[in-house]
Amino acid sequence: MALLAQSKPGLLKGLTTSQVVGRTVFAALVLLFLAVGAKCLLEAVEWINRPFPGFLLNERLVVTGIGRPHWTGTEARLGYPDRITHVNGVQVNSVKELNDVVQRTPVGQTVTYVVSRNNGALTLAIPTMLFGFDDFLNIFVLYFLTGLFYGLCATLVFIMKPDQEVSWAFFLATFFAGLYSLVNFDVIATHQGCIRLYLAASALFPAGTIHLSLIFPEPHRLTQRFPFIKWIPYAVAAALIALLQVLYPRPEVARVYRVVTIFTLVCAASLVISALQAFYTSSSAIARQRAKVVLFGAALALPLPALANVLTIYNVAFVDVKFFSNPWLRLPLIIFPASISYAIIKHNLFDIDVYIKRTVGYGIMTFLVGSAYFVMQLVFRTAVVWPIFGEYSEQAYPVIFALLVVFLFNPINRKVQYFVDRTFFRTVYDYKKTVSRVTEALTTVLNLTEVINRIITALRKEMFIDTAGVVLLDPHKKTCRTLFITDGPNVNHDLIQVQHLPQQDPLLALICREKKIITHYDLQEDPRYQAVREACLRRFQALGASLVMPLIFQDEVKGVLVLGYKKSGHFYTRDDIDLLQTLANQGASAIENAQLADQIKKEETVRTNLARYLSPQVVDDILSHDVQVRLEGELKEVTILISDIRDFVKLTTIAPHDRLVKVLNEYFTEMVRIIFEHQGSIDKFVGDSLVAVFGSLIPLRNSARHAVVAATQMMQQMPILNHGWKTYYHFPAPLEVGIGIGTGEVYLGNVGSPERMEFTIIGDAVNIASRFSTLAQARQILITRETLDRLGPGAQVRELPSTEVRGKEGLTQVFEVLYTRG
Repeated sequence: MALLAQSKPGLLKGLTTSQVVGRTVFAALVLLFLAVGAKCLLEAVEWINRPFPGFLLNERLVVTGIGRPHWTGTEARLGYPDRITHVNGVQVNSVKELNDVVQRTPVGQTVTYVVSRNNGALTLAIPTMLFGFDDFLNIFVLYFLTGLFYGLCATLVFIMKPDQEVSWAFFLATFFAGLYSLVNFDVIATHQGCIRLYLAASALFPAGTIHLSLIFPEPHRLTQRFPFIKWIPYAVAAALIALLQVLYPRPEVARVYRVVTIFTLVCAASLVISALQAFYTSSSAIARQRAKVVLFGAALALPLPALANVLTIYNVAFVDVKFFSNPWLRLPLIIFPASISYAIIKHNLFDIDVYIKRTVGYGIMTFLVGSAYFVMQLVFRTAVVWPIFGEYSEQAYPVIFALLVVFLFNPINRKVQYFVDRTFFRTVYDYKKTVSRVTEALTTVLNLTEVINRIITALRKEMFIDTAGVVLLDPHKKTCRTLFITDGPNVNHDLIQVQHLPQQDPLLALICREKKIITHYDLQEDPRYQAVREACLRRFQALGASLVMPLIFQDEVKGVLVLGYKKSGHFYTRDDIDLLQTLANQGASAIENAQLADQIKKEETVRTNLARYLSPQVVDDILSHDVQVRLEGELKEVTILISDIRDFVKLTTIAPHDRLVKVLNEYFTEMVRIIFEHQGSIDKFVGDSLVAVFGSLIPLRNSARHAVVAATQMMQQMPILNHGWKTYYHFPAPLEVGIGIGTGEVYLGNVGSPERMEFTIIGDAVNIASRFSTLAQARQILITRETLDRLGPGAQVRELPSTEVRGKEGLTQVFEVLYTRG
């Protein structure tokens, strides 16, 4: 129950009585499974380094089909259904009597057995052996871990899809298959009372499997008309269990158990047939995809174990007992329930045909690379080494070959293998490098379109996705801004598309409500989405999407990331989702920053949006006094403040990119706050530089004083910020800033083309402030003579050597503002 509660918080809350009963039964069966497993493990450990006959047998003294090639019993060709009747000339009636003889016989000495085989008697002398730790691993641990794996598959499917009939059918099938495997060693070796549980499980797991085949990959039409058909396999299982329990341990039980074996084969065949039928006739895309996964798993898992099981049980004369008694031949069976559980749980079952074709093609290309590698070294040995070194070539070749591997073969192999990986979209991305590259790409731009383009391009490049796009949400508009990039008709040509999505689109509303990834198959299967299923699936198809992911900033959905299918045909893995979550978070932050930057620029041209561009005081003045802002352009005296981070390029090489982004965002936030407090406005962000203007839209009594006071406060705030970044982010170096300030007449107005206009400032004061910001050392504020003149008497400054400014004749005076440093 603890597992259940941890996996699904509040799982029992608001459930019907039948659901509560069902989950209680589920929890009880899981506890039973764990208890039986623990019991069998403790009993099996006692068998390590214990003498045993050299073969394993059940309580009826029938030799099992399980053994190892080097065991003395296997070498003597003992196998199922041979039965031991006498030991050292004495009739034995129980396993205990046989084991007593073996325990008294020194290891390696022979024990004489009379074996009943094919209605005749055969006498064999077989040496005793020690059941070593290697035997323990190959016999008990193999079956034990297989049983645990089955139990894990059953539990995970039920937890992830509780209360569904398909989950119950799969749980019962794999639960009893796991139980059957767990107690197997008890039946063939320890004999501690699990035989009847073993017999019951052997009949129940085929029943559960046949039930599953009637409803998966999709419900059979016959069961929809006659639901009672689903319970017939359990009735057959109940009859077989009753016969097994009544007849055991009489010899007749073997005949019934052969029927159980046939029942098991029928159950596997029924699931394969059901998958084939769905694959060829189903109109449901997800049913066909699931059928492909099941058939692929069956092809890998069933042939060899089934052949070994049948030939061993029916004791075919020509069968090599040593080979087919190897328990590892049963190991592929775990692939089958694993594939079914994957098909049940996973929604994003993408094109399995492409996946198989890519895998086969990749294997062929890799084989060709290996073959070329072998041929190259063979030709080199024959054509170069032998003619030069002659009889000494054998001694010289290892050294020469090692040099070739290092300097020739390996570089060529890496390049060819890289080409193969790229060709078949098999290159595995490096998580940290990918995040760093995308972060670095996003931090260098604040243009919204460019940010979106870089997000889409990065995802398509790193994860080989055919289509990707971003939908930006804006509740103030009727339609959403979108950008999609998809594969074009030519290999090196991508198509840029603009989709028109209304703000009230059901898919967008669903994403905003759920705030989580939603896949195409979530919509098809999750009953919570039934009301919007058809509309959302139509939108998915129109967008060419396989999943959509919200872009969340400060718990608000700012946009939607739309992703198509991976070109490799692979499924989106947990690593993919983790990477997408990380990039989505950074993308949301970058989009938000870009939107803010765009908004700040637009607020210079749109009076009603000034609140995000200017300080609240300035906005209040404009609104309350109905100041007319001239956006068509004018000459006006203003003061320009430009701040620039020193050695920013060096910081990008030593600081982790995610921390650098956080530090930059906090730095700009604090600097903008100070500028706003002193009635300045932000003109633009250029990389790590900030351009602020004082007195641009409405007159200030002394724009120079406002700018210098703001610059001083900015400098005094930097030590506080640096201390916080070092403490909380362990930032490797402090951010040091230089500020240049210039005052003069500039042009204020719209600049650009008819398609794109920006409100900006142009003039000598801007150029000089930019030059001074570059010239300023860390924590230094440099101002022009014009700025100093407007500060009035009492300004604390120090004159520095004059400097040249591009575009101006002669030298320009430079003054440093003196202030109290923190």
